[in-house]
Amino acid sequence: MRKLLVLVVAASAALAAPASATPPSPVTGSFAVVTATTTSTRTAGGNTFVTLTRTAAVSGTFTGTTTDEVLLVMHANGTTSLRGEGTCVCTIEGRSGTFDYRFGGSGIFPTSGSGRYVVGHGTGGLSGIHAAGPFSGDFFVANLGGQYHFD
Repeated sequence: MRKLLVLVVAASAALAAPASATPPSPVTGSFAVVTATTTSTRTAGGNTFVTLTRTAAVSGTFTGTTTDEVLLVMHANGTTSLRGEGTCVCTIEGRSGTFDYRFGGSGIFPTSGSGRYVVGHGTGGLSGIHAAGPFSGDFFVANLGGQYHFD
């Protein structure tokens, strides 16, 4: 009975469908803010908190338009931290759809900033997309790096 169970498990493993994930590919390109609208501002403890709704153009590996909401915290010491999330209507390798992204970073507003982004929850031709990597530039134009793949 034990040998039969081992044979059934081994046969099932051999017949299982292979994973269809694509291998990781590099991300290159840029993110350029087109519009930014302040939706709220407040000050507390010497820090200024600004929430913005932005649209941006993305080019390179990801090509399309994004809409996101970002929180900037301008600290009393002169540094600025940022975090946000949004959606890209994009094309990657001829595949079109949308994906959600999150990001966070820091810098000196408005001249320099860097951080990391994460991409997921794709729809349409971008279903199964996963990406992550660094960004760097200023608070209006950033270069993108990292890797992406599809499940």
